[in-house]
Amino acid sequence: MEHMAGLVFAALVSVLLALFALAFVLHVRGKLAVAARSRIVWEGKSARVPLVAAFSGWKGVPWLGFSSSNLKPTLVLHPDHVECRVIRTRRKPYAAVSRVDYRATLGTRNVVLEFRDCLTSFAGNTANADVARAAIRLLGEKGCPLSERACRLLDG
Repeated sequence: MEHMAGLVFAALVSVLLALFALAFVLHVRGKLAVAARSRIVWEGKSARVPLVAAFSGWKGVPWLGFSSSNLKPTLVLHPDHVECRVIRTRRKPYAAVSRVDYRATLGTRNVVLEFRDCLTSFAGNTANADVARAAIRLLGEKGCPLSERACRLLDG
């Protein structure tokens, strides 16, 4: 009898885990589908880049992140400065941007900003190559140096 109760409990836990995994996958797919249709929003002279998530990483190795957020990720390109947020909001003049990079993997299309005055980087996942391309083009027009990957995205 105890053996049967253990099997029932294990089956129940397995079903609950499967339901949780399914709900998570559907949630992520929904967010990515919305991101695929999104575009940069102009608010006066500022461009708000839609992000699904944002990450703080080390300059040169953005995939080694130490913080992330999908609650209120922010990338706004103002006329004279860039505003980005993972956990807290940072505002930097465009002259402080040492490099703009582009990183893509399964489901991610990241605009990566590195700054001259710190060892960290900001990566904003647009989940959309067209949005990333438009944001990188705007950053280039502001005088920010672009990496080879970012230039290839603009040329492609």
